[in-house]
Amino acid sequence: MIQSTSSLPQDLLDSLLSDHHDFKVNVYQTDNQYTVEAELPGYQKENVSINYDDKTLTISVKNLETPYDDVAYLIKERSKDEQSRHFIFKNIDTSAIKASMSNGILTVTLPIKQTKTQISID
Repeated sequence: MIQSTSSLPQDLLDSLLSDHHDFKVNVYQTDNQYTVEAELPGYQKENVSINYDDKTLTISVKNLETPYDDVAYLIKERSKDEQSRHFIFKNIDTSAIKASMSNGILTVTLPIKQTKTQISID
């Protein structure tokens, strides 16, 4: 825990206390789907929005925490803000996209649409 911030350089302190904290993700592909796993600790699923439009998956989150006016924050990284991440995926079966959230991890699965057709010769 930081006892005093008076000896830290101001630019280092500003970067540590920045309001901009993108959430972290893992994105991977198997034979039949893409999977996006996003770390969203402290977020409720009601504050998460997922959209797929024009080959772009967008995950947006809103933190609705109310700050306390009667305290002097030493570090304030949790604030009322919005964040979003965008990912481009091609050939997705949009009717089969699924999402779930458990223990602060959002998992979005995007099934790959079969675009190749095997044609037999008569």
